[in-house]
Amino acid sequence: MGNNYNIKRNVPEPDTADINKFKDFDALLAGYQNTESTQEGGQIRAFISPREGQSNSRMRRWIVMGSSLAAAAAVALLLIVRSLDDLPTPAQSLAVADAYFAQKPFVNPPLAKVKPQGKKISIDVALGASVDLNEGTRLVIPRTAFQNDRGQLIQAGEVDVFYREMHDAVDFFMAGVPMTYDSAGMRHYLQSAGMIEIIATQNGQPVGMAPGKKIRIELQSNVVPQADGSWPTFKVYHLDTLARNWEFRGSSSMVFDEAMQLDPISNTEQQFEAKKSAILAADPAPLPPAKPIKPDGKAISFNMDLRSGEIPVEPGSEEAVASLQKGSIWQVLPNCPSFDPALLNLEWKSAGLKRLSEVEYELTLIDDSQQLRLLVQPVIIGKEFENALKRYDEALARYQLEFAEWEKRSNQNIKALEERYKIETDSQAGKSNLSIARKVHHIFDINAFGIWNCDRPAPLASNSFRIRTIEDQNGNKYPNQTAYLTDKSGGSVYQLHTGRGSTVYFDSKKEYLLWLMTPEGKLAIVKTQAEWADSNPKKGVKLNVKIFDREIRNEADLRRALKSN
Repeated sequence: MGNNYNIKRNVPEPDTADINKFKDFDALLAGYQNTESTQEGGQIRAFISPREGQSNSRMRRWIVMGSSLAAAAAVALLLIVRSLDDLPTPAQSLAVADAYFAQKPFVNPPLAKVKPQGKKISIDVALGASVDLNEGTRLVIPRTAFQNDRGQLIQAGEVDVFYREMHDAVDFFMAGVPMTYDSAGMRHYLQSAGMIEIIATQNGQPVGMAPGKKIRIELQSNVVPQADGSWPTFKVYHLDTLARNWEFRGSSSMVFDEAMQLDPISNTEQQFEAKKSAILAADPAPLPPAKPIKPDGKAISFNMDLRSGEIPVEPGSEEAVASLQKGSIWQVLPNCPSFDPALLNLEWKSAGLKRLSEVEYELTLIDDSQQLRLLVQPVIIGKEFENALKRYDEALARYQLEFAEWEKRSNQNIKALEERYKIETDSQAGKSNLSIARKVHHIFDINAFGIWNCDRPAPLASNSFRIRTIEDQNGNKYPNQTAYLTDKSGGSVYQLHTGRGSTVYFDSKKEYLLWLMTPEGKLAIVKTQAEWADSNPKKGVKLNVKIFDREIRNEADLRRALKSN
């Protein structure tokens, strides 16, 4: 069949007269006609994650073409604004901003001469290491934790681990790391307790982490109680530079430095949570039985009977093994990392099994020289499936009765604990309103190299204003730049586009600092935020920035410049 299509793509571009008619839009259009922006060139860091920059050339060309078309469409949207006094609509401004950032590297350090300071640690692969770094940081690296780019386990020799930490707005700005998190169609700020970048090489070649291995991170920071006196909880995210977003990887544990003063109210709440956890640990919820599943006939499946004791199981696997049904075999899940199926024919010395959900398991096959990590589910074949289904119905009925009894019992115990907790907190109310920061060790495991963030997502602030123009003391305007916004806490940096009509979100109760880098590489700082709250949404705010004339040579220069505001 022939292609009977006649698609016309030669859409006329707006001429100079049309562009000039709309004031500053000509500068915006000129900025988008150049795919490679000369205003804010991204700089190569001292070391980068092996995942960055590995998309193939065809994909990179597609991304550039797509963002250029989006930019042209965004500018076309702006040209429909009828009044010279009104700003473009928020949707139009957002389209321009999205197209602008789509052209930029996702990780985009803005300062050419300021290099990040990291640490190089040499690790004996066969021994692993527990490394104590400055300011309370610790890395616990297990033995034989690395594999080469061909997926082969590295069993001997030294591996160089490069590590750096980022703790405040200056660190995040220098790294060029985005601090927004998109989830379920909502955008959040990431309020960070600490961010790390970690990679490894052997003989100058990047290496990855071996399947089933994890590096434990103990990261120290200062944490301030929330308004109600309770302590915030923090989650862990891994930066996916290909998907251009943060990937949620679980929660971190917090261990407080007991040498510091305790807030009686928040300490009482910690005791309550600890006692509640103890109640649930002493009487855990019964686990539901796994419903038998038939093989789908397409996925890889294999027979390995862990219940019979034919292959030894690792400590901690007993409960997961006990949940398996008689007659089940293993089927590899679609989200399992790629592997050589021939490895399933080897004689493995032992196996580890972890139950991830009702039907999903992590199976780790272990030998002296290698490990194979698989994501699998048990399936049942033949006539045994009908028998398994009957056993499941019986087990499900027993489980429902057991769960109802457990739920009633647990609710009664926790309700009694809550009543005691309320009496204690009521007696403490008014006696202490301490809001001191405390040192906390955030503990979490990572299973891949790159950039990791220990933080808590916060929604965009409820107050906002819109940019009309940004102008320095010499009359120069900056309509097509990246600006950076942080509050006094310094726990996050929000990147925004300086285009006409761009929206800036802020909390009227907080103090903020807003700055940008000029095309000449100079720092320009907004000196006041007094007019933000009284801004007209149709007219916007004219932001006056002051150019910092001194050269930014290092991190100390940058901190002095921002502090001088």
